[in-house]
Amino acid sequence: MSGTARLRVAFQGELGSFSDEAIQQLWGDAVERLPCRDVGDVTAAVAAGEADAGLLPFENTMVGSIIASHDALAASDGLVVTAETVVQVQHCLLGAEGASLETVTSVLVHPIALEQCGQWFAAHPGVDVQAVYDTAGAAMDVSRVVDPAIACVASRRAAHHYGLRVLAPDIQDRPDNQTRFLAVARETPPLAPGTPVRTLLTLRVADAPGSLLRALTPLATHGVSIRRLESRPTGEPWTYRFFIEFDHAAGDADAAAVLRELATQAPEARHRGTFPRWQPGRRGSVGWTRQM
Repeated sequence: MSGTARLRVAFQGELGSFSDEAIQQLWGDAVERLPCRDVGDVTAAVAAGEADAGLLPFENTMVGSIIASHDALAASDGLVVTAETVVQVQHCLLGAEGASLETVTSVLVHPIALEQCGQWFAAHPGVDVQAVYDTAGAAMDVSRVVDPAIACVASRRAAHHYGLRVLAPDIQDRPDNQTRFLAVARETPPLAPGTPVRTLLTLRVADAPGSLLRALTPLATHGVSIRRLESRPTGEPWTYRFFIEFDHAAGDADAAAVLRELATQAPEARHRGTFPRWQPGRRGSVGWTRQM
């Protein structure tokens, strides 16, 4: 018997996290959410077929690249990036019933969220900071402890999900704090020709003068502009892998030529995915179904 089952999406953290919001933006509510401890568990679940798709927080407008996600993607040769979305990150101080700013002495906070809320914590030096692996997980813990001295930094979505009070809203340093998320899967959904897309690839070049310049020459030759260039250690001492992203239209001949020529210019060039570009204000499914 055939039919359509709920898509299983793995993500880092707990329900009510910003990753949870990204899932809602990409697929809506008709998915099965699979919380994972870290991003490595997300990619492993997708690679093993335990999840149909996974979600990785990839970069933030305040703190830059999320290095754990870059490394997890680089280590997952069987996965491809299939979609992206951007989430507005508004951190709040949350507490259980009976808590207030005056009663809080300890705050559970993810290290990246702490970086994004540095001004608030600098203005409250008497508050003890405890690092946690996930913002929504911290909210879940606060809801279970119900101690007016313990609060957390998480989203309004987490406050609603775990029945917490917002003690201080929007404590991030900048109002334009945003995180870009990438969806990964084992296969790429079809892309209609002409669709505005972004391609992500990883590149290793020889340790020689001009090697990176020569490797990137095909992009200039074919008039393709790099949107993002990031380097990460490969795991071997003092060697590096470059993450490169560029925009084009699906089916574009110049983009295809760039990929072919890059493969001849570098000892390692891996296509990590071509996916529809995020468009502000656009919500909805990326068009996947799970067959059963």
